[in-house]
Amino acid sequence: MNRRHRLTLAAATLFLLPLTGCTATAVDLPPTTAEQLQTEILAISEASAAGDFANAQSLLTAMQANLRTAAASGQVSAERSASIQSAINLVRDDLTVEIDAAVVAAEAAAEAAAKAAAAAAEQNDEDAKDRAEQAKDDAENARKDAENAKENREDRDD
Repeated sequence: MNRRHRLTLAAATLFLLPLTGCTATAVDLPPTTAEQLQTEILAISEASAAGDFANAQSLLTAMQANLRTAAASGQVSAERSASIQSAINLVRDDLTVEIDAAVVAAEAAAEAAAKAAAAAAEQNDEDAKDRAEQAKDDAENARKDAENAKENREDRDD
């Protein structure tokens, strides 16, 4: 299983577990708040599955702000808020790893492209040197042919 699928699965399970099984206590996590958080979780999961880790991280930050607002207004119990926050922290860590890996991969790709460009330029330089050498040889041969033609003409004229 690659990291992207693992991250998506982690986001889904880590978030959905704390949100499911709401108790009868209204303060624990009301259904409307749970639905809002689950909608945000889905968006985060979809973004991470698509490899859009920066967007997933932004959505996660927004979700965290919404969780804090809901907890402050009494819509989420402290225990449930702590549980959800733990899941947010885990997913944030995974997203940070994915973003760092993407940066490293992009830097490696840029370095490889630069090396390829340098190799192509070097090959072009070598090709240009070869063409210049060939042109020099052709010019020398043409000069010799001209001299021979001149000598032949002079011989015929004599």
